[in-house]
Parts: sequence; C-alpha cells; structure tokens
Amino acid sequence: MVVTIDAIVDTDMKFVNGVDERLNCPICQKVFDEPWQTSCGHRFCRHCLERLLGQEDPRCPIDGESISRQQSFRDKCCEREVLNLQCFCRFNNKGCDWKGELRHLKAHEDSCQYGNVKCQACGETVERRQLTAHREQDCINRAVACTYCGGKVRHNNMKEHLDVCPKFPIQCFLNCGEEGIPRDMMEEHMTTRCLKAEHLCPFSVHGCEFKGTKQTIDQHIAENIESHLEMMSYSSHECNEKSKQMEEKIYRLEQEKSALEHQLQNQAEVLAAARQNIQTQQTKLSHVENSIIEQKRTTEKLLADLKVFEASRTKGDVVSSQMEEIMNTLREQEKEVSSLQGEVVRLKLSPATPNSASNYCSKFDVSVTRESERRLDRNEHQLALHDIQLSDHDMQIQMLEATSYNCTYVWKIDRYSQRFQEAVTGKTLSIYSPPFYVGRFGYKVCARLYPNGDSIGKGTHLSMFFVVMRGEYDALLPWPFLQKVHFRLIDQDRIRDAYDAFRPEPNSSSFKRPTSDMNIASGCPTFISHMELRQGGYIRNDTMFIKITVDTTGLQGDMWQ
Repeated sequence: MVVTIDAIVDTDMKFVNGVDERLNCPICQKVFDEPWQTSCGHRFCRHCLERLLGQEDPRCPIDGESISRQQSFRDKCCEREVLNLQCFCRFNNKGCDWKGELRHLKAHEDSCQYGNVKCQACGETVERRQLTAHREQDCINRAVACTYCGGKVRHNNMKEHLDVCPKFPIQCFLNCGEEGIPRDMMEEHMTTRCLKAEHLCPFSVHGCEFKGTKQTIDQHIAENIESHLEMMSYSSHECNEKSKQMEEKIYRLEQEKSALEHQLQNQAEVLAAARQNIQTQQTKLSHVENSIIEQKRTTEKLLADLKVFEASRTKGDVVSSQMEEIMNTLREQEKEVSSLQGEVVRLKLSPATPNSASNYCSKFDVSVTRESERRLDRNEHQLALHDIQLSDHDMQIQMLEATSYNCTYVWKIDRYSQRFQEAVTGKTLSIYSPPFYVGRFGYKVCARLYPNGDSIGKGTHLSMFFVVMRGEYDALLPWPFLQKVHFRLIDQDRIRDAYDAFRPEPNSSSFKRPTSDMNIASGCPTFISHMELRQGGYIRNDTMFIKITVDTTGLQGDMWQ
C-alpha cells in the first residue's frame, strides 16, 4: 500500500531521535508534509509551496530566486527520508508503547487500543480498548431485557416502556384493593373478579335495567324474583309473536319464490320458441332468396333468346307463333318474380310467433344493435387515443431531430415576412428556437428572436436573445452559466455575415439555475437594424439562418463532448 506523508504527519508528532533540521520546511518550520523541490534546489511542503506560488511574483524565501510551478517537482527521495523517521504513537501519553517508522504509524493507529472511536449506538467517543465495556455497561442506548415482559428495550427508554409494558403490575383502576395485576389482564379482572366493577343484571336480556356491583346484583336478584318472572313471561310471549311473524314472512317469501320460478320457466319456453321461429324464418328467407336468384337467371336467358328471335324473325306465321309463346312465358316469369319478392318483404315484416316472442325478438335486435353501437364507440374512442399518441410521438421525434448537442445550433426561420408583420401588429412579438444542449449532458438552452425588436431596439432592429432552460442534468452543472455566446446571421450570398456576442453577467437572474421552465432572456437587443437586414443577403425565399454557438472554454469533462 502506498503511504503518503500528508496522511500521517501531524503537529503533535513525537520522534524517537529528533528530526534533522534539513527535513523541516523553511516556511512552516515543521517536518515536510509531501516535500516539493524548486528550480533553485530548496524544498518546501506542498501546501506551503502552493501558497507561495499563488503570489503575483513568486520567489524563493531563502535565496530570492524566481520560481514557478512548471519548474518544481515532488521530491520522492526526501519523502522517503521522512517516512523512515522513527516516531512514537500519538497516544503515547495514554500508555501506548508503540514506536516505529513514520510510514507504519497510520496502520498502527487504525488498530491502536488507546485510539478514540465513536460508539455507533450513542455517538460517545471512547478509547478502542474500552468500547466493549461501554456498549455493555455504560451506553445509554444499550439493549436490556425488560424484567416483566422479557422484551429487548433501550436502557434510555426503559421508563417509557414500563408505562406501556403489557406485563407491568398495576393496581385495579376501580380501587378494589387488588394489586400486582398485569396491565394486559386488567380488563379480565374488571369483568370477572373486581368487586367494585358494575355489571348488568342477568335478566337484562328480558328487560331489567339494573346495574351494580356483584354484591348489589345478588341482593337485587333476591328481592325481585316476582318482577323477573313477569319479565321472562312477557319476553317469552314477545318471542312467540315474533316467531309467528317470521313463519308467516317465510311462507310469503316461499310463495313469491315459487311464482318467480314458474314465471322464469315460462320465459325460458317463450325464448326457446322465439329462437326456433327465428331459425325457421331464416330458412324460409334463404329458400326464397335462392328462388329469386334462379328466376332472375331464367329471365335473363329468355331475354337473350328474345333478342336472337327478334334479329332473325320473319314474316312467317311459325315465327310469329314462337314469338308469342316466348312473350307469354316471359310475362309469367316476371309475375312469379314479383310474387316472390313480395313474399320476402312479408316474411321480413310479418310476425310469425305470439306477441311475447315477437316483442322478445324485437328487444333482442335492439339489444344487439345497442351493443354493436357501444362497441363501435369504444373502438372509435380507442382509435382517437392512438391518433393522439401518434401525434405526440411524431412531435417528440421532430424535436429530437432538431436537437443539437455540440454547442452549436443553426436555426432555420421560414415565413419571415409573416412573422415580422405579426410582430409589428403585436399578435406574436417573439419566436423561440427548438432547444439544444451545450454538450451531451450539459446546459439546455434556446434562442429567442424579436423580428420587430425589443427594449432599445424596438421598431428599428431585429433583437436576438439567449435563454437558459431547465434541463435534465442541471444538478450536475456549475452555476451560474458563464459561457460566452455568439450569434451569427448567415449571409446567404456568402458576402458578409452579421455577428454579435455577449458574455453572461454572473449576478443576473437570467443565468442562475432555472427554477421554472426557462429563465428571462438576455442578449443583443440591437443585433441588426431593419435597414441592414433588407439590404444584405440575409433573407432568401422568405427564410433566414441564424447560427448560435456557445464557447465551452473552461468546461472540462466528458459531459461537454
């Protein structure tokens, strides 16, 4: 294990043979704590040298030579000499007789029996050799067994425990004279044995309202035998009356049950008949539909034959006779088709079962229709939810595609003339860019543009501002935000870009850690005048491009890559 001096050197260190003067720091006059050597050859403690190098013109206090951090180095040779020094344990004054090389001091003190350790139970500091005895005898939070219930209780909480211990002996609440009753047996004592506890008369179930101690109840029973008998007689009569009423009620319920069962059986028969009728109607309807199809086919064939005969007919009597026969057959087929179509309509509309079955079928159809409508509504609602989710996902994808993590963002602003007019009329004074990040896990920021200007640039300039937003990694970042921000309006003719930059003011609330979604915008209110904007090549096809760059100088670590 590597041992460093700064982990063990202390001001109260005692050495066996003293310390050579050359091993003492010339500045603090103590044994070297991690010695460093300067370019002039002198040695100092690391922390002493750091204070010296922090001066405006650091010079060696011994020879006045100019010194620097680059020309100084850690003196391992001197450090080994210090670690080889023979020293006593820091607890030598308590009785520890250990002595050895300085490099072994810390390992010894980690187990030294005279060293101080903290009791984990009460926080008191004691010597390591006395810790076991402290835990068992002196610690106020040591666990001890309750004398009455045997449970483990902190010594410091024993008084509070005895106030609620279920086995702690207490005196009767009613002062009957009995003592030493376990707390959890008090209720049983007062119910069964306590001479001062009041109880109801045994005849309370028959209407007696007397209440008293066991002694007074015995006397009450002896003095009220006749009244108790009358109460029992009256109570018995009431019970008989209630029993008769219950029997009558049970009989009525059984009659209602029988009637409902009979009604249920009838309804089941009607339902079965309705189902059978539906099947019959469906069979007939299918047969009629098949007949109509067959008749249509026959009619079509006859019409085709008629066209053939009309094309080749002659003035002969034989042909005229055949034509007349075909026309008659065709008329009969048309009548039969009309008759079958009427039959289909009749079967669909006419009731073929008793009224109850027809009503049931009608209700059944309505029920099926309503159920279908409910299912359709649920499906449409579910489809609408899916559409909303797809829209949200699409928006998130668009934002992710527009997000930048390399401290530079190029903002494309289209329909600029419309946005400028909306700013002039006051409809929409400013627009925000999509958010981007200063590093993969860095600050979340965006830009804010006022087409018609803001503050001192209102009406004359295009104002450009920078906004620090609340991000996912704010807890890991240094605050306030102090990085320099650059704005560049790109000249699409490649002649001259418009450029401006600013460095955040540390005391401004715009650059503190955000407590809301975004801080107040800050930046360049006179970024570019309206005249310059119109004359240059900054707007082409009603579109402009603004490049925002954050200088990461001073930020270190992988999270800024």
